Amino acid sequence: MVTLSDTYSRGLCALLGLLMVGATNHARAQAEANAPRTFAPLLTGFLEGGLGHANLTDNNSNWNDQYLRGGVHLTPKDYVTGEISHQNHFGDQGTFFGAGYTRIFNEDWYGFLSAGTSSGGFFLPRVRVDGLLFRKFLEKKNLVASVGFTYYRAKEIYTDKTLLLGATYYFDGPWIIQAGARLNRSDPGNIRSNRGIIAVTYGRDKEQYITLKYDGGKEAYQLTGEQSILSDFTSHEVSLVWRKWITKRYGFNLRAVYYENPSYNRKQAEIGFFVEF
Repeated sequence: MVTLSDTYSRGLCALLGLLMVGATNHARAQAEANAPRTFAPLLTGFLEGGLGHANLTDNNSNWNDQYLRGGVHLTPKDYVTGEISHQNHFGDQGTFFGAGYTRIFNEDWYGFLSAGTSSGGFFLPRVRVDGLLFRKFLEKKNLVASVGFTYYRAKEIYTDKTLLLGATYYFDGPWIIQAGARLNRSDPGNIRSNRGIIAVTYGRDKEQYITLKYDGGKEAYQLTGEQSILSDFTSHEVSLVWRKWITKRYGFNLRAVYYENPSYNRKQAEIGFFVEF
């Protein structure tokens, strides 16, 4: 289960971030990587580009990534997103291509569906599909629950099937708490690997967001080379994101990550610049 590859992590952050849209009707987040409320339905769309670098221990090659992602409203209830990211991991490189669609059904329900594939890079998915259904609760609609799935087919050896569960609560002040779980089964071997996520965000839209996230639990499989694979182990990841608006339309996104498993540690930094239009 490559739950902690950059693509997978950003993807799950995007899914959790989508909770922001339904609860406030004027916000959304990206992944893996991004603080909440990247996408604002009151605007037409957004575009963001950036790059990242990671140092790995145990004689593993460093990582270098570049990405471009964006989104646009087709109608007030229909939103599409896309991402292209070039990644150089474990001495190999490839490009991931992904697209997503968000549909608001009514004031309480909305859904999300995305699909992705890649060219090159043994560590990138051959096929990945995500789907989520969201429901808002309480009088202020400030509690959002979600249930969904991920299907992940690696280019070598294994396939993941994951149940996604999540909840986000918005306080009256500038605080947001998110919690999530991934209940995963990997084949071959029918290996179970479950993970938990919790994130705390402080900030306001069009000013800044600071998000601290912890992600920990089991991983079934992780490819670290074309002939090298880690299996059935525990890992932990802590990330800190600062998303800052310089003006009402322009800003930057900084992300720091520390990840560890029994085989190696990873220290990662990412910077991105965005424009909303």
